Amino acid sequence: MEASDILKKLSGGEGLYHGSPSQYNNPLGMWIVDYFYRTKKQRGSDKKNYKLGYGAVCSNVAQKLIGRYYFEGKDRQEIKDHDYNNNFNHEYGLYLKDPKDEYDLKIRESVVDNLHKTTANVLKAVKEIHGNDELSCERTVTLKPKDLIFEIQGRIDYEGKVFSECKTKPCKPNGYTNSLPKDPLPANIKQVAFYRFASDKEPFIFYANEKDYIIFDRSHPALKDDHLEYAYNELVQKAFTIQRLLFVSNGDPHVMASLVEKPDLNHWMMSDVSQEQLDIIKKLWG
Repeated sequence: MEASDILKKLSGGEGLYHGSPSQYNNPLGMWIVDYFYRTKKQRGSDKKNYKLGYGAVCSNVAQKLIGRYYFEGKDRQEIKDHDYNNNFNHEYGLYLKDPKDEYDLKIRESVVDNLHKTTANVLKAVKEIHGNDELSCERTVTLKPKDLIFEIQGRIDYEGKVFSECKTKPCKPNGYTNSLPKDPLPANIKQVAFYRFASDKEPFIFYANEKDYIIFDRSHPALKDDHLEYAYNELVQKAFTIQRLLFVSNGDPHVMASLVEKPDLNHWMMSDVSQEQLDIIKKLWG
């Protein structure tokens, strides 16, 4: 089967022509479930707990306050509304609309003060990294490794003369603070590595919670180019593994599933798995 025919079968038959660092952080089994079997609309309909949207509120507000431009796909728009209250109320309203359940809604309602405080720390970190640079937010960058049928793409959080990736650490459900990491997390480093080579700019990654923030730059071994190249190659190799499995299975998700381990439903990363995903896992692996 030709590569073009296989690509048309992905994403529930609507076609999938690019990958991303977040895609390739998924275990192979869950990649089959989410990106082979399910459509984009199905993926977007999943209900996630409060932690997932927490960072989006904080960074989206910060981007609108400190950024000059915001990208919607390839369309660059100048940010006109820099009012904190307008932007926070908009983002927080969206956050409240999509809870996983009633318990999750109560948590979302209870963390509003922490969202304000975390947003303030995101703004401090961005200012410390970028100074008075004119910033673009969410610009899509792409790379197409030789012989890979997928284009890899991602969106840069903050970009001026250098770029920075924002990660937040939401408080625990009981309100206790989640500590900031002492080192950048490996999955995040793969993402930063991709942006480093796609943008050819100096990388930064920072983590923020309601109490503080921490910035990692090239003084940390994980952000030096030799390690970023290693991390980027790991990302690309995952993409090639998926590609090989697609060709070996001749574009059949059931055959591809038979070649990889069944997703571990007891793993902490599966805590938000939906009933639809569970049904597909049962269909593919029994």
